[in-house]
Amino acid sequence: MSAGGERAEGEGGRVRERLALQGLDYAIAPEANRLAYMLGGLTFSGILLLIATGLVLDQYYNPSPIAAHDSVVYIMTRVALGGWIRGLHYWAASIVLVTVFFHTCWVFWRRSYVRPREVTWWAGVALLMVLFALAFTGTVLRADQEGGEALAHAIAGAKLSGPLGVPLSPDFAQSTNLLSRLHSAHVSLLPLTMLLLVGLHFWLIRTLGINSRQPRTSRFSEHLPRLTGYALLLVGLAGLLAASFPPPIGHPSVEGFEVTKPYWPFLWIYVVENSMGITGMVIAPIVIFGFLFLVPFIDRPRDGRGRHKLVTVLALIVLACYVGGIVYGFFAPQKSHLGMQM
Repeated sequence: MSAGGERAEGEGGRVRERLALQGLDYAIAPEANRLAYMLGGLTFSGILLLIATGLVLDQYYNPSPIAAHDSVVYIMTRVALGGWIRGLHYWAASIVLVTVFFHTCWVFWRRSYVRPREVTWWAGVALLMVLFALAFTGTVLRADQEGGEALAHAIAGAKLSGPLGVPLSPDFAQSTNLLSRLHSAHVSLLPLTMLLLVGLHFWLIRTLGINSRQPRTSRFSEHLPRLTGYALLLVGLAGLLAASFPPPIGHPSVEGFEVTKPYWPFLWIYVVENSMGITGMVIAPIVIFGFLFLVPFIDRPRDGRGRHKLVTVLALIVLACYVGGIVYGFFAPQKSHLGMQM
């Protein structure tokens, strides 16, 4: 080896030593290098992109109800690359919700929620709920008509939820407005909760490993470059979508009118509301997330046999309601749920 190569290897070794990067060189099952097993890592990569773009956007955002919409327009029209960064944030959010959906389906299919991985599963389900909460608050912060209607639905749902919905009441804190509180939740409370859940999720996976019968003959240090390559492709896709299909913003919100449909991840709830009214907005998430939390209790190992048939049936029903609801909601006619004018 040349002197230059030895010097580079020595410098690299010193960096690894000081950053404890040797901790990444642990044993994993070889099948972890398959793309399906990287969906969780890709979701985390998207989350990092959301954090980075969100930090930039928040420097220009004004959470005042009378200035929020104008500040978004300012970002789109006056800030250098502001429209593209906002588009990157929007498409990263959509991509994350897609990857986490397929990750949840894959983990369920592999039964990676059975003992001793129940807490790993629950941390993932809780993280899924936080991502939906971030998508909701992000929609509201636009302060356009869609955001205003989303907020009106949340307030109505909070009233039906009793004490649990009090934080979403406009009168919860007289010293500040609800939009400012949702802004604080979007940029601090929810991201901190998300990162704590990600940390717990990753620590449990690091300790327990993935659900695999293969011996741990591969290394995570070999897995990481592959994951990084896919993550860069994901970032590139988000950047291309942001440039080609920049997300629009509607007119400032006008109270008393309901003329939009929700952000696509919430269309399944919209469909339930079409048949059950505003009560469906509360019941639908309880049913789906409640099922996900109960899966480890329902599907307990039985003498080495496969998944309980009841769990399979319920999972297929939940999947059909979720995916079918999004597709149907996209084509369904606009309908008022709050007794507003059309």
